[in-house]
Amino acid sequence: VKPHIVETVWFKLLVLLIFLIGLISMLLWRMNRKTKKMQRDLELTERINELKHQALSAMMNPHFISNALNSVQYLVNSKKYEEANEYIAMMAKLMRMNLNTAGSGFILLSDEIARLFLYLDLEKLRFQESFTYELITGTDVDTANIMIPNMIIQPFTENSLRHGLANSGAGGLLSVSFLFEDVRIESAVFKCLVIKITDNGIGIEQAKKEKQHDHISKGIQIVEERLRLLSTKMNLPEPIMFEDLSNRKGDSRGTEVIICLPPPLYKIKKNHSNSPSLSDE
Repeated sequence: VKPHIVETVWFKLLVLLIFLIGLISMLLWRMNRKTKKMQRDLELTERINELKHQALSAMMNPHFISNALNSVQYLVNSKKYEEANEYIAMMAKLMRMNLNTAGSGFILLSDEIARLFLYLDLEKLRFQESFTYELITGTDVDTANIMIPNMIIQPFTENSLRHGLANSGAGGLLSVSFLFEDVRIESAVFKCLVIKITDNGIGIEQAKKEKQHDHISKGIQIVEERLRLLSTKMNLPEPIMFEDLSNRKGDSRGTEVIICLPPPLYKIKKNHSNSPSLSDE
């Protein structure tokens, strides 16, 4: 009796061959997909590292250094030698902190706040006390153990000072707050670290009319791209929002920048008891 075709050796070999081809194809597809993902991650990492270096350059720009030296010169010419020495010491400490953290992807929130204090005190002197500032942290925000992406706040505070408050006259107020908030992202709720940079200056639209493209705008673009790439790498939405604050008549009352950092865009430092921070140096 002639065997049925499915019982023949050739048919069984053909089925085995098809199975092997399918298995090999699936393995090759998975390997190719994994290789492409690794390549994409590598490109993202390289771009993020490049942007970190650009961020350092933006923070240590000649414009800032020139203004700082002019302030020192003014104090010396006014024979305010003690204030001049204090200014130079603060500037040196700020530059050292920037250089020490230049290679770090994340920085302790306490160090970032210390850096902001230095920067804003320097700017208050340069602007001749024409503005005040406040730094607010929530009671549940442990600044000594929370880490955030490095060099992401100063460009926005600088923008508020130069293009918002500088053109609004006396009585300017800059507020930077760090608070935990529950934020819904797609179908899940995350405990996010929300950073708000708020000023009572001339507002976004008016500032756009008056300012030129400069190193401050470049610094903001660098931060936006860094956070966008980090978010893409971690499958998270873009974290930065801008809001023009207005009264009931529609008149601008300043600008608010909101940076929403869900985990893992902020981290809890491990073994923090054995690790010194920059502010301890």
